[in-house]
Amino acid sequence: MKNKMSQVAIQSAFFPPIQQISHIMRYNQVVIEQHDTYAKQTFRNRVQIAGPNGLQNLSIPVIKPHGSKTKMKDILVNNEKDWQDQILKSIRTAYRNSPFYEFYIDDFAKILNTQIPKLFDLNLQLLRAILELLEIDTALIPSSDYQHNYEIDLRNIAHPKPQHKENDNCYNPVSYHQLFSEKYGFIENLSIIDLLFNEGPLSYFYLEKTIVNKKLSP
Repeated sequence: MKNKMSQVAIQSAFFPPIQQISHIMRYNQVVIEQHDTYAKQTFRNRVQIAGPNGLQNLSIPVIKPHGSKTKMKDILVNNEKDWQDQILKSIRTAYRNSPFYEFYIDDFAKILNTQIPKLFDLNLQLLRAILELLEIDTALIPSSDYQHNYEIDLRNIAHPKPQHKENDNCYNPVSYHQLFSEKYGFIENLSIIDLLFNEGPLSYFYLEKTIVNKKLSP
């Protein structure tokens, strides 16, 4: 059963990590932050996947119109660079032999190739598509302004660099089949696409297993 609490906020992310989706599915609606100052080397424009050479980071080139003070909502995707083909090629190399790659890749490729101008809008469109594929009906609400406090603040719950992650006692990264696990072992909290390509329709039930029945401190 979902928590009806509406004051829940989460960071915008490109192909979000599993941890974020695990939290999103708990609530009827979630605020997606767009008024925070953009920070580089985060999941805002970065995705982590498992490829033939192990953990791999892929990122979108962006333009900051206002320099270091640019808000997330104003970050532009640098569509003059051929990043779509590079990312899709990396995803294909990593997952073309996974059981459900062919079931989902066209949905993602269509969005990536649309050349959406703003990073926030691209991330939001991808997230909505992901939730639809997972049959998760959580409403996603873009933030209308910046609030310092939310009842449940998940804006810093996930980060590519372990030293910047917040403690999360409500997420349990149980293992599932990964394509290169025999070589590298199980790699936890990769992008949600890793789960979808490997587990397909069972992904929803996997996400349920990651939920620890505890309430995050406001």
